[in-house]
This record gives sequence, structure tokens and C-alpha cells, in this order.
Amino acid sequence: MRANILRKMIITAAWASIAAIAYATMARVGFVYSVYFKLSPILMRPEMRTYAHFEHAVAFAVFGALFYLAYRRHIVLVCCLVFGSAVILEFLQTLTPDRHGTIVDAAEKIAGGAAGIFAARVLMSFRTNNRYGSMN
Repeated sequence: MRANILRKMIITAAWASIAAIAYATMARVGFVYSVYFKLSPILMRPEMRTYAHFEHAVAFAVFGALFYLAYRRHIVLVCCLVFGSAVILEFLQTLTPDRHGTIVDAAEKIAGGAAGIFAARVLMSFRTNNRYGSMN
């Protein structure tokens, strides 16, 4: 029962993460700057562009990891969803008046998503190996 509740929480967090990423991607640029100015002191005041690179990679790493944990048996679907979201959101960003999508940003998001999927997969393989290894 506990595992079922945890799984539902992970699924909810995964879908909430893509909703939050989509909102941040499509919101006016002022929203992005307001988040940057609030986080900047905590992150040792990086340049805005450095922050953007970091934010793209981290957001999609979390997104990829959550979707892998939620749908481990459907790795191809997870990869298509994570990588496709990066490309689609960057394309949609080109349709907004004050934002611009770039190939570099899409690549950063894809790399972050791949890193998150890989990290979650490694974590789960260690967990599985430790569980079965301790029984021997």
C-alpha cells in the first residue's frame, strides 16, 4: 500500500514538473527575470545567461528523473516525452512576442533530461542490486 501511494506521488510530481516547466517557458520574460533576481543571491550571483543554462539543465534533469521513476517500464515513451517536450517548448517559445526559442536551449534541455533519466536509472539499478544482493 505504501509503495502504491509513493508511486502516485511520483506520477503527480512528474506531471506537475512538466506543467511548471511549460509555464516558465511560455510565461513573459519578466517572470524569468523575477525568479532569477530572487535566486541570484543564493546561487552566488551568476550572470543571467549562465543561470539560464543551469536552469534549463536542472529543470529537465528533475523532469527526466521523475518521469523515469514514474514510468520505469516505458523507457522509450519517457525519452520521447522528455526530449520531445524540450523541442516542442522551444518551438512554442518562438511564437511568443517577448521570448525566443533556440537550438542551443533545446540541446541543453535534452542533455539535462537525458542526465536525469540516466541518474534515476542508475539509482534504481543500485537499489535493485542492493535488495537482491543482501538476500544471498
